[in-house]
Amino acid sequence: MAKIPHRIFEIYESCDEAIRALTPKSWKAGAESTVADSWNFEHLTVSQATGVIHIQFAAAEDFGEETVSGLRKDFAQLADMLGIDNKVLVDFSGVELFNEAFIDALVVFSKQLRTKGSRIALCCLAPAARAFFFVPDDRS
Repeated sequence: MAKIPHRIFEIYESCDEAIRALTPKSWKAGAESTVADSWNFEHLTVSQATGVIHIQFAAAEDFGEETVSGLRKDFAQLADMLGIDNKVLVDFSGVELFNEAFIDALVVFSKQLRTKGSRIALCCLAPAARAFFFVPDDRS
């Protein structure tokens, strides 16, 4: 399994690897879901399969200031809708780059989930996007 070490997020190279890592061992096909099969937000598409909540970006090519503001709202709304102990996968397929404000929004979302005992992982990060998660902290 190609898990990439990071201090905040679990990062996987592929979606399949991340789903295998997140799928609860107790999950059984046909188990009752706490989440609708699919939700659509302004900037996110959310679905659930094998006990994992799968988040994809509706417009992966644009992460400008307005989009990040909308993503913050979508993330907050989703975090409020989710119960406790969820397994959440954020899929970056098609995303090439984003800015620091986007990472801040993702960190806030992660904290909201963790307060509910949920686990979050990221997958399919393009090399340039992945590098954004490993920028040295130079705010000494």
